[in-house]
Amino acid sequence: MTPEHITKVVEIYVGRLEAMEIHPIRMHPSRTFQSLSPSEILMHARHLCETVKEHNGVNQEKTARHLAALQMCLSFAGLYTLDTLMDHNRTENSR
Repeated sequence: MTPEHITKVVEIYVGRLEAMEIHPIRMHPSRTFQSLSPSEILMHARHLCETVKEHNGVNQEKTARHLAALQMCLSFAGLYTLDTLMDHNRTENSR
């Protein structure tokens, strides 16, 4: 994925989370994802949106890791299926 494509994908997520009034709050590193409520997972996802935007175009390895974590959070919280997330990652040329 290009930095431009990543920006477009993250903006989809930011828009949906903002519409749900989800604020960015990083989960405490001593917690497990299983211990989080769906709302807490979404707050962490919103936090990850910011970190992806921060590293996008600067550190692509970190961007890719954070994008993967973000998308897993969105799936864990029931917002997107794996199929939908995989489709988000495809460029127009690969569809």
